Amino acid sequence: MKRLPVKSLVRISFIAALSIAILVGLTSSAKEYSLSTVLAKSVVILVGILVLSLYNVGVQLWLSRRWNYSSWQFKLYRAIASFSGALLFNFLCFRMVLSTNLHTFVIPDWYEQVRNKTVWPLLFMLHGTVFNIFVLMVHNYIILVHAKNDAELENARLKFANTEAINQLLRQQIHPHFLFNALNTLKALIRRHPEKAEEYLIHLSDFLRASISKGHKNIISLRDEIKLSVDYLEMQKMRAGEALKFSIDIDQQALSNRWLPAFSLQPLLENAIKHNVLTNEDPLYLDVIQEGDYLKVMNNLQVKHQTEASTGSGLMNLSERYKMLTGEDILIEDDGRTFTVKIKILQHAGSDYRG
Repeated sequence: MKRLPVKSLVRISFIAALSIAILVGLTSSAKEYSLSTVLAKSVVILVGILVLSLYNVGVQLWLSRRWNYSSWQFKLYRAIASFSGALLFNFLCFRMVLSTNLHTFVIPDWYEQVRNKTVWPLLFMLHGTVFNIFVLMVHNYIILVHAKNDAELENARLKFANTEAINQLLRQQIHPHFLFNALNTLKALIRRHPEKAEEYLIHLSDFLRASISKGHKNIISLRDEIKLSVDYLEMQKMRAGEALKFSIDIDQQALSNRWLPAFSLQPLLENAIKHNVLTNEDPLYLDVIQEGDYLKVMNNLQVKHQTEASTGSGLMNLSERYKMLTGEDILIEDDGRTFTVKIKILQHAGSDYRG
């Protein structure tokens, strides 16, 4: 949950306080108390629980600016501040009640049966603690409902962004320009290097098959994403020759137990090839390097003066997907000589990737 639902907490605080005040009024009426006694009890209970509830909202709002709601620090300090404040508030209320005529309305009749009246404040504060537990339970329920709604909304946004990414990739794959280049390269290889033509066809087949078969997934293994990217790079290498050089340095253990958003690496490689000049004299160097929990895609800059038509949405789409998945953005560095994009490697394939 990104933010505390303050308005909902304040609203439920009023509703809960009013509901308990009405309940107290009805039970007091059943005991045949006078109307003034019933009203006094209800008003005192209403004000007391409302102040207690709003105090808890204020505590949670203050703590949420420092820690995430699900963190242990938030829960610990919330409990300490909530019950400490509740005890202090109820003790002060008890002293105020004793010093006014309110004690005849607020203090239950059975208190009179307790011979040791020093126990009264403890009993009074026990009632307040019970009310405070009730308030916290109600607030927890509201927060959990909002967290669930936020998660469902975020999942819906992620599915939409992922669908857009997959659709964009599939449109590129069947785009006449893409197929024209692929078939032209294949035709040239068949004439000059039949053995390379077969290899090219295998890479093209694997690339298209993986793109379609994994197109419905949000997350795929690092191994599958690397395989997809290698197929793409090998095809481009056969087309560009010595004008394109690439290297991939990944921990072999990470290949089997680490994950990436589907089609997050290949578009970065494609962007580098699309927007830079490739010549034998000045090759484009593409490096994919693992740095801890990140994957770094780096290329030397030799930008084309005229680039192919592009929507410019590739990096934006990837950035949006990473924000929703991990709460972090992709990292982009441009020092004028090299262009680098760093993306986080996910630790598992579950539904919650925030660390």
